[in-house]
Amino acid sequence: MALTSAPLASRPELIDSWRAWLVAVGAGLSCGVAFGTIYTFGAFIESMSAEFGTGQGGTSVMIGIATLLFFSTGIISGPLLHRLGPRPLLAVGGTMFVAGLVLTSAVSQISHGYVVYGIGCGFGAGLFVSPLFATAASWFVRNRAVSQGLVATGPGLGTMFLVPLAERMIEILGWREAFRWLAVIAAVTFVVCFVLVRRTPIVATAHPREHVRRVCRTKAFWLLTIGSALFAVPVIGSLAAIIPFARSVGISASAAALLLSVVGGASIVGRLLLTSFARALGSVRLLTISFGMLPVAYVIWFFASDRYWQIVVFAVLLGVGYGGFVALQGDVTPHLFGVAGIGSVLGRLFFCYGIGSMVGPILMLTMQEQTGGTLVPIAVVAVFALAGTLVISRLTRDPVPLEPPDAAPAPRVPSQLSPPSVWMPVPASSDIAR
Repeated sequence: MALTSAPLASRPELIDSWRAWLVAVGAGLSCGVAFGTIYTFGAFIESMSAEFGTGQGGTSVMIGIATLLFFSTGIISGPLLHRLGPRPLLAVGGTMFVAGLVLTSAVSQISHGYVVYGIGCGFGAGLFVSPLFATAASWFVRNRAVSQGLVATGPGLGTMFLVPLAERMIEILGWREAFRWLAVIAAVTFVVCFVLVRRTPIVATAHPREHVRRVCRTKAFWLLTIGSALFAVPVIGSLAAIIPFARSVGISASAAALLLSVVGGASIVGRLLLTSFARALGSVRLLTISFGMLPVAYVIWFFASDRYWQIVVFAVLLGVGYGGFVALQGDVTPHLFGVAGIGSVLGRLFFCYGIGSMVGPILMLTMQEQTGGTLVPIAVVAVFALAGTLVISRLTRDPVPLEPPDAAPAPRVPSQLSPPSVWMPVPASSDIAR
């Protein structure tokens, strides 16, 4: 393929332009619907477990499979992004996502839900979520942290609006019809976003495959992946469990659903507020602060009992910390490793996050059923949160050198103008064309 056949691929002047912001908006809306819809599952657990007689632990396997595929599919979609660009992935993944919701609304056994919801919604969303984060990041240099905050605001808005909407639809229409309406919302949003999203206008100056191999050998990469997995256990577990946990201590269904909206709203604050300080304080330092909010939040939840205001405080801290993590990871990753092969690098990070995402909901809801209360599962995931904070606190704050040991040092340009990847050797034209 000739380089001229991809007109945007040779137009670096579009970096940080109005076109870049449209890409960020499109990515944010798509990810917002995907995350928000997945996170509504906590509102469905009670109705579905009652109909199928599986208990909340058995029903939670459905969201566990979906979140595992949702995040871990990034390890496949990352390399596909470099070959195909983001739009085909959004088209195929979005279609699977909508089909998964429609088919879930018609299942007659919970095991069927494991398959259609897991593959449709989990794998489908996984095809485009991490590629869209990576694509948006590659459209920016000066405003990358702020743009990633904008993209990451989508999931917060999706959670804030879709969860109470789903709860209301379940109450009025039933859980099956609620899934169908969520499918309609998703379909319309994906069509709009398909128009906005475009492939990156620059070509990375390092060979993606070799670059990714070097990244995966670094200590910083493994600290980031392990920390992400530990972080996901309490966060995704809580997003699935906060409604049934609140209901178990006598809080009404509407008030319990509002807690997820509080998490979503607070996550928007975390995404925008923390990323706005990225230049002054550094994204890695702010990422560590985001992690550190979680152990504090779980101490508050542990002692909350049925005190609703205290659970709201927990939800606020959870949302700010989670929102900061999602937004800052998209800035920390290119800051440490460059933009070459960023889709594959983020895909690997999402994969590890997906493992923790699968464990969290099943762990919390199963432990609640076995112990008859919420204190033990809250205490257990608090340990995961503390461990993740300790791991991520060891992460370097400087770009990781990735040049081959025998390579002559290349001249460096100011970091605020160019990403670290420009220090890498320029590949052959055939590699660029690909």
